[in-house]
Amino acid sequence: MKKYLKAVERRLNLPRDIRARVMCDLESSIHARKEAGQSEEYIRAELGSPRKAAAELNEQMQEFAYRKSPWRFLFAAVAAFGAARLIRQLVTQILYWVLRAQVIFSPSASTSVGVIGGADGPTAIFVTTPVVVSHIVPVVLIVVGIFGFLRLCKCTKK
Repeated sequence: MKKYLKAVERRLNLPRDIRARVMCDLESSIHARKEAGQSEEYIRAELGSPRKAAAELNEQMQEFAYRKSPWRFLFAAVAAFGAARLIRQLVTQILYWVLRAQVIFSPSASTSVGVIGGADGPTAIFVTTPVVVSHIVPVVLIVVGIFGFLRLCKCTKK
């Protein structure tokens, strides 16, 4: 019966506090029916499928019903775009370091590392690497997208 109640609760389109009250009432009703001698199978058959029971409860509590904002998809897309940019930049950075390491540590190309401003070796690599500040924009996009998505998923009154 717990699985049935969880399935009904998942399908309710109500605010959290009202959903908790409705589920408490439904559970109390089921326990009262059990104490009256009705079997779980009979109770389930009378209530119907979890989808049907939730639809009836949503219809009865229509004035409290919430709808999710369609803008949440925009924020999800912004977060996905930011994540894709960040992943692309990180892969590019990793490939850069791998190729740079091959050039530096290969015996035939060890003479190809030049001196930049009087520095060679690890200092030259540090000076010539791309700036990591470019990772800030995708991270900001990801954070804004995720927070916006979560905020808009909390539902708004109809």
